[in-house]
Amino acid sequence: MDKYYYYIIGTLVAAAVTIIPKVLPLFFLKGKTFNKKLMTFFKIVPYTSMSVLILREVLVAESANKLMYVVTIGVASVVSYITRNMVLTVFASILTTFLYMNFLI
Repeated sequence: MDKYYYYIIGTLVAAAVTIIPKVLPLFFLKGKTFNKKLMTFFKIVPYTSMSVLILREVLVAESANKLMYVVTIGVASVVSYITRNMVLTVFASILTTFLYMNFLI
């Protein structure tokens, strides 16, 4: 049980360190208006970045891990489509990978 405790704490700390620099500027920019092209760019960048990171990992993955990536991408796609929330999508992906690696392999 101790091993899983450290995995969970490590994942939460990594999530906080990753989210804080991305969410903190939103508090300072709240209420400001930007032109339509810039807003479209801001909406597309997170999904594009996430897609590039995932695709890179899938292409270099060992054959034993490819199924895990396919399952995780499927879960991330469904959560992203339903919630349209990047934070929930990332958490669902992390949870899926964690469960797959620790209970299904």
